[in-house]
Amino acid sequence: MRHTQAVQALFPRTRGRILAATLMHPDRWWYVSDLARHLGVTPSSLQRELASLAGAGILVRRRDGNRSYFQPHQHCPFLPELSGLIRKLVNSPP
Repeated sequence: MRHTQAVQALFPRTRGRILAATLMHPDRWWYVSDLARHLGVTPSSLQRELASLAGAGILVRRRDGNRSYFQPHQHCPFLPELSGLIRKLVNSPP
């Protein structure tokens, strides 16, 4: 199985890109618009995926007024394994 097929089988495109961005920078709080700009998508296209990842306990959401920020949830029991998998997928040749 090719690298791209493996990534797509494990993570839908937007979700995989969100995980890669957030897990590669675990100490950063991502403002939704900044994350959208980083990924080259609209903020509205991220909302459902971010809500799903936060609901699953993979990301934690922090509100500051009307702004939402996201970061990997440090107490997620499988965060180290998920981070390792994402790092392997991001750093492996296609």
